[in-house]
Amino acid sequence: MIDVVAKNLKDLRKKNGYTQEQVSDYLGITQSNLSKIENGERNFNMTLLDKLCLLYNCSPEYLIGETDLYEKSTIAFRSDEKVDLNVVAKMNEITGFLKLLRSLDGVD
Repeated sequence: MIDVVAKNLKDLRKKNGYTQEQVSDYLGITQSNLSKIENGERNFNMTLLDKLCLLYNCSPEYLIGETDLYEKSTIAFRSDEKVDLNVVAKMNEITGFLKLLRSLDGVD
């Protein structure tokens, strides 16, 4: 399972156009640790799992390979600005809440 998680994390980072440096800064870990996680050489805790799911707008089940349902975030930023991954994660969280509220209200 750790190989699936490692592959999914690396794929998600690349699909979203982030560097290891950006993601490791966002997670508060070293780039070396992130590299080890992405290569299946190191595990990570639930706090990092939550942060990664918010950043990549995915479920924990997607990361561990239990589902293949994934919808890339559609938030756009100006290309001339440095992207703050904390802002990306927060926006993904907000849009997730909005989708949940719409589904509870019967609007979709």
